[in-house]
Amino acid sequence: MKTLLENWNRFLTEGMQDTSDTLFFLKSPWGMKRGKFDHVGFVLKDGRMKDMSGHRGEMIAPIISTWEQLLTDDVFWEGWPDNEDKPQSPDEAKKIGIYQIMKLPKVVDVPDEIVCRTSNKSKVSENCGSFVFNVLHNAGINPDFLKDDKYIVVGKQF
Repeated sequence: MKTLLENWNRFLTEGMQDTSDTLFFLKSPWGMKRGKFDHVGFVLKDGRMKDMSGHRGEMIAPIISTWEQLLTDDVFWEGWPDNEDKPQSPDEAKKIGIYQIMKLPKVVDVPDEIVCRTSNKSKVSENCGSFVFNVLHNAGINPDFLKDDKYIVVGKQF
């Protein structure tokens, strides 16, 4: 019975899952001061961003947003110089060195909920880095590059 229900649920939700083959990295003003990307998420097929940001609070489910919506997030931009305009697009942010994208080796499903690592249920997503780490790990992509020194998105022990 359980297998029948799982198959039926998969049939009903097929094609509805958000997918991505691209990560975005962003430096908040806090990250800019440290010279490191401190925010990461997925770029969806339609160009919107899906992330689970620690600055929104711990254990807050991922959201989907546009760049315009990100610009209105005062907590994220806290510390941005008053005399400087925020970049109005990812291209502008890329030009000043606070935004970059990375293609993934394959398309992954990006869940709507907080996820844990399938191989270790105690590794629960708490913020943007651990969310991306767990999604990539669960999809069979080695996420250890997120521990690189140019990022502050996930702890080296994660």
